[in-house]
Amino acid sequence: MTDTQAKGEKIKQHLSLRALISISAMHFINDLHPTMLPTFLPEIVKRLSLSLSEAGFLNTLFGLLNLVVQPFAGQIADKLDRPLLALWAPLFTAGGAYLLPIAPSYGIAMLIVSMIGFGTASFHPQGHGLTGIAGGSGRLGTYLAVFSAAGTFGAALSPLYGVFLLRVLGPSLMPFAIILVIAVILAAQSGLPKKFVDRDRITAEKTGSAGSDGKQRNKFSRVLAICLPIIVISIVRDSTYQGIRTFLPLLVTGRGGSIEFGGTLLFAFTAAGVVSSLICGKLADAFSKKRVVFVMLALSPMLLFPAIIMKSASSVIFFVLGGACIAATNPVTLAMAQELVPESRSTASSLVMGVSWGIANIAASPIGMLGDRIGLEAALCVVTLLPLLAVAVMAANGVKRRIAAR
Repeated sequence: MTDTQAKGEKIKQHLSLRALISISAMHFINDLHPTMLPTFLPEIVKRLSLSLSEAGFLNTLFGLLNLVVQPFAGQIADKLDRPLLALWAPLFTAGGAYLLPIAPSYGIAMLIVSMIGFGTASFHPQGHGLTGIAGGSGRLGTYLAVFSAAGTFGAALSPLYGVFLLRVLGPSLMPFAIILVIAVILAAQSGLPKKFVDRDRITAEKTGSAGSDGKQRNKFSRVLAICLPIIVISIVRDSTYQGIRTFLPLLVTGRGGSIEFGGTLLFAFTAAGVVSSLICGKLADAFSKKRVVFVMLALSPMLLFPAIIMKSASSVIFFVLGGACIAATNPVTLAMAQELVPESRSTASSLVMGVSWGIANIAASPIGMLGDRIGLEAALCVVTLLPLLAVAVMAANGVKRRIAAR
């Protein structure tokens, strides 16, 4: 074995299970905090006397930051050989979340939401990219599913964790919880290599599969063009998922429920994606990724629509199953994008997960405006039908390919 090969094997060992655990821990700690926005939204609305449109704009602002920052963060991450963004960006995410309950005005609340958005937008592209490097081509779907599940689990616990901190520490002491975040960062840092190399990217560059020249390979526009169909599907999916997550606590409290029950239901809705993403990530590696996405998105409206209109306890089951179907497609679409452009994993991730998620959060504002006009329940019923658009896009692309093959 040559020195170069030995060095490559050493890097491969570092970016294996230990690296996956470290990156996933950071995903968990980062995503533990953004969902505090919808969790605290009922209290913010009450304390600052906000309308549904104003409440929705806070989520829209969060989405705008993701939409603008993630593509830049993705391109920067593809040029970095150190996990700087994946380790330290969550400090902004957590710090902003802990300041939310003490926002004295709507303007300050927008600044705090911007802080949360900047942190999470900076973290995700490199986090997804490092996971892709650790998994390689053979375990890409599985590794991304584990990474996704860790974030989903953090997002699921977020409402319960946020309410716990609010009730136990109180708004004024919540910022001291940042000490726990710093401890996790330092622990995760020890599990990641100081430098890393993407072997799939090197292979793509040597074989020329990434393009005719280096400049063309790294062009943002090229990655955008290649991943565009997947981005469209992701936008539709995330608009449904984020729309329901944002307004679900308000739907519960509007029907007379407590903020604790709203947080619990939001936990169940989000937690369902932990198991489903792991299962579908494994299925995607073994079978067709496109088929998994198609089936899950087709099933989700059949479960979420009745969940919205039902007012009995059984609606919780429909919420959980519907959330599971939508969340299951996250790692699969991400794996599809990274396979298309292995030389630009972080940029592809910033588009498929970041831009789509940003646009989905921006959609919260028009959803809120629609809720002001026709009622929140009716507006959310419309939202649950959006995945059918993604199913139609996939079906149309399949027909187009069959015609072209004749």
